[in-house]
Amino acid sequence: MFQIKQGSAWRRRALLVVIAVLVMTLLAGCGTNVNYTFAGAGEGTKVATYKDGNVTEPELNKYLGVFNIMQPGYEQVLEIPQFKEQLLQQFISYKILAGQASKETLKKAKKEVDKQFKDFEKAIEEQAELKKTLEEKEITNADVKAYLSLMLVVVEHMNSKVTEDEMKAEYEKNGGNYNPVTVRHVLVATTDPSTGEEKRTSEEALKRAKEAKAKLDAGGSWDEIAKEYSDDTGSKDSGGLYENANAGDWVEGFKKAALEQKVGVIGDPVETEYGYHVILVEKRDMKAYADLDEKTKESVKSAVAYAHMNTFMTEEMPKQEVKITLPEPSPSPSASAAPDASASPEASASPEVSASPSPSAEAK
Repeated sequence: MFQIKQGSAWRRRALLVVIAVLVMTLLAGCGTNVNYTFAGAGEGTKVATYKDGNVTEPELNKYLGVFNIMQPGYEQVLEIPQFKEQLLQQFISYKILAGQASKETLKKAKKEVDKQFKDFEKAIEEQAELKKTLEEKEITNADVKAYLSLMLVVVEHMNSKVTEDEMKAEYEKNGGNYNPVTVRHVLVATTDPSTGEEKRTSEEALKRAKEAKAKLDAGGSWDEIAKEYSDDTGSKDSGGLYENANAGDWVEGFKKAALEQKVGVIGDPVETEYGYHVILVEKRDMKAYADLDEKTKESVKSAVAYAHMNTFMTEEMPKQEVKITLPEPSPSPSASAAPDASASPEASASPEVSASPSPSAEAK
């Protein structure tokens, strides 16, 4: 259902998007064996300094190598100075936060690190291409384990700041994000999802959406009309149905309709960045906080932890006296000479980078 999923929601980002660790030393005085420093730390030219530490060029290069393993296809984007600097800023923030973690937090993180690292080792055995990529980029198992260690220490640290009262307040305010909704919909797209090219104008899409709604209002079959009119490949062959879905995962306009539209009534076409949606809310449940299962509570905790991370980034990071001294990028003669060597439209703009790792249930 990628046509109606949020593309930039922080909680939906993969945990491995922006956390990296470049270390091979133990956390001093913690009584745990959590290794979150990459090779190259303390060696070579410094590319950043902050209140209690620094990042060196070899360390950063190793980090970017691991980042590329976790996010294939970002090679060109990593050459964009603003994006590279943003990743460096984030890396500094994670190092600072990891240094604040308690002994108990480190113990929790280590258990999850060991579990995920076993999965990684299994993946290497089963995927020859992954093993080849690691060798080509000179990324060792120790680098990956360090990466996982920093990520999970930060996740556990942010989760440790969340109180039960904060979770209850978040649920009271945004309960609709955490409860299942069953909807049917027809998407009349303005853009072809496979090519990014215009499929039809906004006016044409709205007219077609109204036509589909009129047929549904007249008693038409959702199965037939979704197949004929909908451009959502994830639901058009099942009558437009999304059953017991999480509304918090959807783009804002679709989410608002799913949470506010009257149950059992086909609403007027709703516009999103993908086109126009004709929506029927079939069922909307709302549990009391006390009745939530553990998985849902972890989602609530994740949202509160994110708020804590935002507070740290906006209020505490400016006090860390961060100074970036990345070298100026060198022009590429081969790239300038080749007429088609420029980045694709997708890569030419700096992609949004998450402000924080996702403190989700997956890391518990």
